[in-house]
Amino acid sequence: MSRGISKLTLIGATVALAFSARASAEPPGSCSYRQASISLPAVQVSSKEVGHPYRAMYGYCLIGGKRFLVHQDWVLSYLDADPVGGNPGGSGVGLGTDLLLRWHPNWRPSLIPYVDAGIGIQYSAGTSFPADATRWNFTLHGGAGWLIPTRRDRQMNLSVRYLHISNGGVSDTNSGYDVVHLVLGLRWGRQR
Repeated sequence: MSRGISKLTLIGATVALAFSARASAEPPGSCSYRQASISLPAVQVSSKEVGHPYRAMYGYCLIGGKRFLVHQDWVLSYLDADPVGGNPGGSGVGLGTDLLLRWHPNWRPSLIPYVDAGIGIQYSAGTSFPADATRWNFTLHGGAGWLIPTRRDRQMNLSVRYLHISNGGVSDTNSGYDVVHLVLGLRWGRQR
């Protein structure tokens, strides 16, 4: 089973890098924005306390139209892992990428709502997160937010996002982490 997961991980990382290379070479279609944001844990949903990740993200539109787009974030996380089982926990750094499918309604009020869902991969250095997990983990996201225009080519991004981090059953120990995060960001460039 782990060989199948490893192949799936390699395929996913290759697709993410291919999309990323295309986006950085020439912004496609009708969206070429950039976005910087932070993601802070608000309400932990996990059944046991395992710590928290604090995430900083830089992202952009890979492909998109008027209502749907694919957004990619490059993620740098500070990991604060509590001891779990016989594992000591500690602090560390996570590096990863997330791909999100985002939908905007077909109207333009002063607050532009959206919903998104996505997947990602994260590597933990210094500590595993959660402490009894592996260094390579998968992320799942789902949320809703608002784009708040501040200038013609800038918008603030405010969203509430569910975040799940686990190794996807690659190893026998997989406590997982579930939390509702607040995401605050600034977006600039052509929106959609």
